[in-house]
Amino acid sequence: MTKFLQTMLKDTPLIKNLENEEYMKIILNGNTTLEARFAGVDSKIVKEKLQQEKIRNEKVPTKIKKIIQSKKSMNLLFNIA
Repeated sequence: MTKFLQTMLKDTPLIKNLENEEYMKIILNGNTTLEARFAGVDSKIVKEKLQQEKIRNEKVPTKIKKIIQSKKSMNLLFNIA
C-alpha cells in the first residue's frame, strides 16, 4: 500500500497538468490524442528505462513516510478533488 501511495503522490501533479492546454500541446507533439501519442512510443526504450529504474534504489525520506502513513494526510489527499 505504501508503494502505491508513493507512486500516486508522485503522479498527482502530472494528472493535473492534463487540464493545462499548453502542457497538452507539448505532450501531444502534433498528435490529436494521447492514444495517438502513446502509439508512437518505442517500447524498447521504455523497457530499457524501466530496467534502469529497477537498478536505482532510492529510499523514501522518513518525514515523507510519516506523512504517507498519517490517516489525516491520506484523508486530505483523497478529498482534494
